[in-house]
Amino acid sequence: MIVTESHLDRFGGSHAIIVGAGTTGLTAAAALARHFERVTVLERDALPEQPEARRGVPQSRHVHVLLRGGENVMNHYFPGLTPDLVARGSVGVDMAADTRWHHSGGWKQRFESGVTMLCQTKGFLEWNLRKRVLQLPNVRIRDGATVQGYVSGDGIVAGVKLRDGSVLPAQLIVDASGRHSHMPDQLRALGYGDVPLTTLDVDVGYATRPYRVPPDHAGWRALLIHPRLPASRLGVLLPVEGDRWLVTLVGWRGDHPPDDEQGFLDFARSLPVPDMHQAIRGAEPLEQIRLYRFPANLRRHYDRMRQMPDGLVVIGDAACSINPIYAQGMSQGAIGASILDACLSHQRRKAGTKEIRGLTRQFHKKYAKFLDSCWMLSTTEDYGTETSSSRRFPGAPILNWYMGRIQELTWKDRDVAQRFIEVMHMLRPPVSLFAPSIAARALLLR
Repeated sequence: MIVTESHLDRFGGSHAIIVGAGTTGLTAAAALARHFERVTVLERDALPEQPEARRGVPQSRHVHVLLRGGENVMNHYFPGLTPDLVARGSVGVDMAADTRWHHSGGWKQRFESGVTMLCQTKGFLEWNLRKRVLQLPNVRIRDGATVQGYVSGDGIVAGVKLRDGSVLPAQLIVDASGRHSHMPDQLRALGYGDVPLTTLDVDVGYATRPYRVPPDHAGWRALLIHPRLPASRLGVLLPVEGDRWLVTLVGWRGDHPPDDEQGFLDFARSLPVPDMHQAIRGAEPLEQIRLYRFPANLRRHYDRMRQMPDGLVVIGDAACSINPIYAQGMSQGAIGASILDACLSHQRRKAGTKEIRGLTRQFHKKYAKFLDSCWMLSTTEDYGTETSSSRRFPGAPILNWYMGRIQELTWKDRDVAQRFIEVMHMLRPPVSLFAPSIAARALLLR
C-alpha cells in the first residue's frame, strides 16, 4: 500500500522537523524531502556508526519483520533499497514456500506465494535507511537532541524547544518518537485537553537469542509456531544478516520465557510442536538471552481531539502501538509516512503553497481509517485471550471465531492461505477476508 502523489504537486514549505530517527521517522524524512526546502530529523540517542541496536530502542534486539506493504513504501522513497539490503545480508523469505508455520493447531500450506518478508535485525535496517536519508541534500539528522517542548500560538505549533535551550522553528512537526511519545502531555500542557486513548492489555514477554545457522540445516528458512488460544506460548525463528538465526520466544498474560539457557530451551520444548526446540538445541548460541516486555496495545486517537493545533502530526507507534508479535509496527509507520505525503500534496491544491492550516485534521482522519484496519487485524487474537483488565468490543467473540476458521482453512486451502498472507502484509484490506467466496468456505468448514 503506497498512498502518495506526484513530486511536482508538492506542498512547498520551507522547514519540517521529525522527532525520532527510527524506521518511521527516516521514511517520513524521505517523504517530506519532496515537500520542504529543509528537513531536520531530531533523535535523542547518539546514533551508532555501525549497524547495531541502540539504547533508546530496547526492543531492537528482538525479531523484527518488514512486511511487504512497508517494504514497498520504503522502496518507493529509497529506490533499489531491497536489492541493496539483500546484497548486504538481509534475507527474503517467501511466507509460504520458505516458511514452516504452525498456527492454531495445524501447519499452513507450503507453496510459492510470491509474498516475501524481508528479515534482518532492526539495527541493520535503521543503519541502512540512515545512509540513504543522509544522501538526500535537504535532509539533516541531528542526534543527541532531546525535545523538551513546543512553540505554539494562534492554534499552530511552529517549532520545538530543545533541552539545550535552543528553539528550532518549522512549518510542520512530525512526532515519530515511538510508543513512549510525550505528545499527550505536551498537548495537555498547551491547553488542548486529553488525547482519547484505547488500550488492550496483553502482558507479553519476549526472550531472544541469536544462533549460528547450522551447516546441515535444510527444509525451511523461517519457523513460526503460534498457539491455539487460550494457550499462551509461541516462537519465531528468522534468518538475519551474518548467517544467523534470531530466535524469539514469547508468552502472554505473564507466562514469560526466562533468560537462562536451560529455561529458554525448556520454554521452546513446551511449544505446541517440537520443531523449535529441535532446531536450536544443537545450534551455536552467539549472545546472551535478552528480555523485553510489552504490557498493552495502545491507540491514541488524535483524530477524535476536539481541538488539535495545526503544524503537528503524529505517526507510527507514537499514534498506535500494537503487540509486536504481529509484525505491523515498521510497515504501519512507513505507510503513515506515505499518507502524510499524499495529504501534503492535497493541501497545496486545496489551500495553496505553504498554508499549513487544515493539514493536521485532514491527515489524522485519513490515517485513522488505515489504523482501524491495523487494529482490527492485529488485536483479534489478543481479545481472544480474554484478558481480565481489557473490555472486549461487542463483536469480538464472533470475529475471533471467524478468524479461527480462516486459520484452519489456511492449513489446506491455498487460495485462502494466499489471501491471508496478502492481508497480513498490508497488500489487501482485512475486509477482503470476508469476501463471499471465502466466508462461505469458512462457514461450511467441518
